[in-house]
Amino acid sequence: MDTRAQTPQDFAVGVSVLLVTIIGVLAFVQGSAIGVYESPDVQRNQPIADRAATYLVENHSVEGARNFIRYNTSGGINESLNKDNASHGGTLSSLKSNAGLNTATQRRTNASLNVTVVNASSLEAGTRDPAVDDHGQRLAWGPDVASRDNVAMTSRVVKLTNATGQCDPVCWLVVRVW
Repeated sequence: MDTRAQTPQDFAVGVSVLLVTIIGVLAFVQGSAIGVYESPDVQRNQPIADRAATYLVENHSVEGARNFIRYNTSGGINESLNKDNASHGGTLSSLKSNAGLNTATQRRTNASLNVTVVNASSLEAGTRDPAVDDHGQRLAWGPDVASRDNVAMTSRVVKLTNATGQCDPVCWLVVRVW
């Protein structure tokens, strides 16, 4: 007859399996539990923000370097977004068109887009203020997002070429959509 009771090792293994299971479930459904409380506008616009950020990184990256963005060069992100911002009244229409973001239908209007480069010092200070280049230009394009509600946002960690004093050690490319 075996009169062995539960040992501390049995208890530790059982609790470990339970914790791993709970953590796995939470990691698997991390967005869906909170997503119920988000605005439908944010849920609808999140893929648009993700696609715009991906388009910008893929089309302005230095060949052979990951997330290293051409900034003040021909065809760089600064030239491209400045031209788009000026020629389309600050709406970034060319970016939306080139990235395939023009999704207007009878029930849905074209989303507004804001692109900002935020440097590490702003992030350390707890703000997301746009970085400023050597000429005093804010690295922000598109309509101002300050007074907007229900804004979908995505960010990519990047470095910029030819931007002295910026992105030390890195910057964030932040795309906001509403």
